[in-house]
Amino acid sequence: MLREKVKTREEAVRQIELAAEGKLMELRLSGLELEELLPEIAKCTHLVELWLPGNQITYIPEGFGQLSNLRLLCLSHNKITSIPEVLGQLSHLTELSLNNNQIISIPEALGQLSNLTGLDLSNNQITSIPEALGQLSNLERLYLNINEITSIPEALGQLSNLTELHLVQNQITSIPEALGQLSNLTQLDLDINEITSIPEALGQLSNLTQLDLGQNEITSIPEALGQLSNLTELDLRENQITSIPEAFAQLSNLSHLYLNDNQIISIPEAFGQLSNLSQLYLNNNQIISIPEAFGQLSNLSQLYLGNNQIISIPEAFGQLSNLELLCLWNNQITTIPEAFGQLSNLSHLYLNDNQITAISGAFGQLSNLSHLYLSGNQITAISEVIGQLSNLEYLDLSNNQITSIPEALGQLSNLIALYLSGNQITAIPEVIGQLSNLQYLDIKGNPITSIPKAIEQLPKLQIARQYEQQ
Repeated sequence: MLREKVKTREEAVRQIELAAEGKLMELRLSGLELEELLPEIAKCTHLVELWLPGNQITYIPEGFGQLSNLRLLCLSHNKITSIPEVLGQLSHLTELSLNNNQIISIPEALGQLSNLTGLDLSNNQITSIPEALGQLSNLERLYLNINEITSIPEALGQLSNLTELHLVQNQITSIPEALGQLSNLTQLDLDINEITSIPEALGQLSNLTQLDLGQNEITSIPEALGQLSNLTELDLRENQITSIPEAFAQLSNLSHLYLNDNQIISIPEAFGQLSNLSQLYLNNNQIISIPEAFGQLSNLSQLYLGNNQIISIPEAFGQLSNLELLCLWNNQITTIPEAFGQLSNLSHLYLNDNQITAISGAFGQLSNLSHLYLSGNQITAISEVIGQLSNLEYLDLSNNQITSIPEALGQLSNLIALYLSGNQITAIPEVIGQLSNLQYLDIKGNPITSIPKAIEQLPKLQIARQYEQQ
């Protein structure tokens, strides 16, 4: 049965008294604005769990060392500035949470907590990790995110039972080779640091499923990463990487790959072997062409290639039968291959800011398309095939060279927003008035003189008069 939440300081005092009498094994005193802990808490020697998050506690009393049966201690979201050495006496402790405090250093004494499995010291002001933490032989999860740590000690390589290591948003410049000894590690998160290289030793982490090294200063990817056969997620976004090694092809279980915001010029053909890849982020690079091998990525559902220098789309794209989202905005694409029509599951297509001159007939086959963005191209006419897109909700054709709107647009019964600004359209056909779900119509910057009444009377239309009279 769940114990009722303690709401007042008086109730807290009573709970502590009960615990001191050995009548409570668990004490939860969260969010009570407590500034200090009553000395009586040291008498609660039978306590197994002590929860004190979300208070105003500034220090941990020495008496805590007497809580010899404590398994779990949570002091997160307080104002604690230091950890007393006495905590090292809590030999039965398995979980220690001190995240979101103002702690500057970790005492060597924490290395004595031989039964500790989880340690969370995230969101503090810690500058270094003591070698003594390498003695925590049963530690499985270590969280040190958002601190001021500059280096990882070699001693962490001794944590043979560690499965998760989180060091996001610190000031770490290098990864020690010793981390390659963490044979049970499944998650390694080093996002938002100042790391310049990845050691070959990381290739030894055979159980690793998630590796996050985004927002660092890495310039190259070692071939050894190809040995991480159990890896499902790899994040290398926002670095200075220029090429992708062929060895990536060996990452047969990879489902999520983030390589966006780098300086990558080409994609190796070997990419086609990543048969389990579901989401691929390659936007904001310098990629010129897409290899035909991409057509082999049969499980791909989301592909981001926006803001590159791609000139053409290979016919092989038509084989991506599970693709739901395709982002190719801000490239140099001039035509859409007919094979596009085979993308039967595609719902979101971003082709804005390219050099496309015409809407091909293939578009009409995209029966599941709900969002189509073609703004900022050189399109002169809207093809009648657009009328076949019965599930279309958002259509953006702004900033092109379109002169007229075809009657077929009146068939888009699910259309919610239609963007046609910045074209050379002179009139809006009456059939647009049939779009009963239309909520937004943007026709600014066109030489339109009037809007048919049928459009003005659309029941859901929020903005109808977005036009400039000439």
